[in-house]
Amino acid sequence: MGLFDRWRLPKDREESSALPTVPVEPTAPMHVVPDLDDDTGELSASVREHLERLTAAADSDIAALDPGAFDAALTARLVGAERIQGTGLGFTYATRFTDHIHEVLTLDLPSAVVTLPDSRIADSGRRLPSLVNRGRSNLMALLEHTPVDVEHVTEGGRGLYTVMGDSPYTASFARFLTLAAQRWLPGVDPVNGWVFALPYRHAVVLQPCSTSSDVRDALELVPAWAERMHADGVSPVSVHTYHWVDRQITCLTTLSDDGTLSVQPSPLLEQVLGFKTRHAEAG
Repeated sequence: MGLFDRWRLPKDREESSALPTVPVEPTAPMHVVPDLDDDTGELSASVREHLERLTAAADSDIAALDPGAFDAALTARLVGAERIQGTGLGFTYATRFTDHIHEVLTLDLPSAVVTLPDSRIADSGRRLPSLVNRGRSNLMALLEHTPVDVEHVTEGGRGLYTVMGDSPYTASFARFLTLAAQRWLPGVDPVNGWVFALPYRHAVVLQPCSTSSDVRDALELVPAWAERMHADGVSPVSVHTYHWVDRQITCLTTLSDDGTLSVQPSPLLEQVLGFKTRHAEAG
C-alpha cells in the first residue's frame, strides 16, 4: 500500500449536510440548494433526487424541533469559506476561524446535518451569541465522546500524525486544537505549537513543533499530505496548512494561479529552524 493509499471512506449515517430549501409556492417544484459536502460539480438526476428527499426530511425534522431539541442538535462546524460564499444564501454571521476556513452553525439531525444560513438563524428568534455558544459547547461534547483513529505515519524516516473519524465533525474538533491534541496525543509537549491541516471533514493532519527536526518534518510533509487528502477525501475543507500556537493561527501556504502550493514558515518556526539567527548574523 502506498503512503497516500491509506484514506478510507467514512461509515457515515445517511447525511447530506444539505442547506434548507429556499421557500417556494406549494405548487412549485422543490429547489435543491447547494450541498456544502458535495464536490462532484453537476449533479446526476439520481443524486439530485436523493438530495431532495434528504432536504425534505431535514426540513420536516426542523419543523418538529422544540427549543430543547433545537439546542441539543445545534453544533458548530468548520467549513471551507468558499463553499458557503458560493451558495448565495448568505452566511454573514459566519465566524472566521482562519484564512480559508469559517465556523458556521449546523443542526445535527437523525436524517442529515443541516447547515444554517442567515434565514434560519433569523427564524430561530434567538440572539446569535447564545446560539454560537451553544453550538461550540455541543461540539466540545462531541470531541470528548467521539472515537477517532490516531496514527503516526512515516515516510523516509520523517513522520506526522493523522486523526480520522466517522463523525462529520472530526475536522471541526480543531476548533479546540489544544484540548483536542491533548486528548489524541497525551504524551506530546508541543512547546512551539502545532502544524496542522483540515483537508476534509473526517480528517485532521498534525505534527507537534517541539524541536527543529519536528518542524522540518511538519513543513515538508503536512502540506503534501493535506493537498493529496483534500483532493481524494470526502467533503473537502481546505487545502492549506496552518501553524497553531497559543491559540493564534498562521496560514503557512499560498496557492498560486497554476494550482501549486508554496510554503512559508511562520516567524516562530523560522526561529526554531535557526533562520532568524542566520539573518541577524548576515545583517
